[in-house]
Amino acid sequence: MNAHADLSGHEIRAIRQALGLTMAQLALVLGVHPSSVQRWELAGKQAVKVEGVALTVLLALRQRVIEEANGKRVAAAKGREVSNKLATGGVLLALAVLVIFAAGRKG
Repeated sequence: MNAHADLSGHEIRAIRQALGLTMAQLALVLGVHPSSVQRWELAGKQAVKVEGVALTVLLALRQRVIEEANGKRVAAAKGREVSNKLATGGVLLALAVLVIFAAGRKG
């Protein structure tokens, strides 16, 4: 399977916006440079090349945020929690919040 065939720039933007995160915040949590997030989003409808943990997290978030009926409503609250964890607990804690949310678990 091609690692980037199924994730578009529009989807990444929709995920980030639903979470209420800036490009810099999303980049920090995913462990990529902010210019990568910007480049992905500017691709629009085109598939983008995302690899590793960032790909895994974004695909799970796509399922949870875009494809589930109530995902966008719940995502905003999780985004605020991620933002708070970035400010107080660090990147790993913020990533854990996103992963738990993407997995659909209460936490």
